[in-house]
Amino acid sequence: MTPIVFKPRPSSGWLTLGGIGFVLLVYSVAILASSISANTGLGFLWPILLMVGIGAVFIFIAAWFPTMRYVLYDDTLELIYGPLLRYKIPLAEIRGMRRRDLRMSLLSSMRLPGLALFEVTYGDVGKVKMCSTAALKGILLIETEHGLYGITPADEEGLVAAVRARTGK
Repeated sequence: MTPIVFKPRPSSGWLTLGGIGFVLLVYSVAILASSISANTGLGFLWPILLMVGIGAVFIFIAAWFPTMRYVLYDDTLELIYGPLLRYKIPLAEIRGMRRRDLRMSLLSSMRLPGLALFEVTYGDVGKVKMCSTAALKGILLIETEHGLYGITPADEEGLVAAVRARTGK
């Protein structure tokens, strides 16, 4: 069978991520410029370089936002976010799928308004491997033998029906 590609729900999460990165870059350049003009030396250069690095990472992650997709193969569902994230879920390991709102936990990795990536801890379900354009609301949870995955397909009914057609579950 031909793979079926499902796009995620629209989101402005890339703006949040890119905006944070841009602000960090602009702020660190402004601090660097003012310290050079005031001739205060460069003894505190490492924190500025750290801010530049973090800002660049945020912008880099935001740049891959349009590549998020969910690809359904004959025996695998693949969750993709550019070269940064690739989860392969064997269809035979899927126990169930359900849509739900998740409860925030203070423990988190990459979770911002409009974007959740990598493994995120939630207060009600624990750890979820996320590839999603939402952090809390309307998450399609995929339960497998090895844990939970969270996605936000634009055509949720189509993805669920296609997975069920291929698994018979």
